[in-house]
Amino acid sequence: MVEPLPATTLMLLREGSAGPEVFLVQRNRHSGFLPNAWVFPGGRVDAGDRLDGHPAVRGGERVLSRWGIDRATGIAHLVAGVRETFEECGIWLGDRAPPASEREPLANGNRRFVDVLADSGAVVDLDRLTPWAWWVTPAVERRRFDTRFLVAVVDGLAVGAHDERETVASGWFSPARVVEEGTLGTFPLAPPTWWTLRELAAHPTLEAILAEAERRPQRPIQPIMQFLPDGMVLLLPGHPAHPEPAIPGLPTEVVHEGGRWVALEGTVRLPLVP
Repeated sequence: MVEPLPATTLMLLREGSAGPEVFLVQRNRHSGFLPNAWVFPGGRVDAGDRLDGHPAVRGGERVLSRWGIDRATGIAHLVAGVRETFEECGIWLGDRAPPASEREPLANGNRRFVDVLADSGAVVDLDRLTPWAWWVTPAVERRRFDTRFLVAVVDGLAVGAHDERETVASGWFSPARVVEEGTLGTFPLAPPTWWTLRELAAHPTLEAILAEAERRPQRPIQPIMQFLPDGMVLLLPGHPAHPEPAIPGLPTEVVHEGGRWVALEGTVRLPLVP
């Protein structure tokens, strides 16, 4: 079994004309992981993200207390989320944002994040991040990630732009709309992204989303993947065939059938949006 690599995903949220909106990017069809899928910005934790104690990295204690992991690892997860978000969509979580021209050199490895911080005077504000969920890729997959999901609210005028390399499209979307389009099969989504969007869609305001984030349990969710003649099934904690106890608010099973995802609690199919 392949050990999962640490990764971080950020759900960027802003106030839209009809309620909360979330920023999504679409992966390149040649991507080695989730090609064509719409995802939240984020990626793997790199060695250069281990910046605990760096003067340009501030905050993070509130998140670390929720996660209960060692400080160096936790800070690296948070810094990776800020770095990857800047690389993938140009939105900066902190003060004195680096110039947009640094995005590509960072992404292709020609620039170190620590050097970008030093040269631009940028400051990373980890207190902008709030934990949401923790997903681990199923054991049967060849590429696996141990991913921390967090939310961050940005200014309503924030635009964002995909990088035209790893991602080929982007935009701000109503979570409920994306859940509907994903269920119809016209908006390809990975199961954790689909379910997370459904969770966000259950809350009508940014304040409600943040309040929910503050009380959510921080337990790993590692689905058990099974393939059936008519589709794929992901068994989640609480399912009789899963070794972990149930997590409040999480379904016990997610099924892919007819090109769409369906969530079940026992034998009951959950509605599209609560």
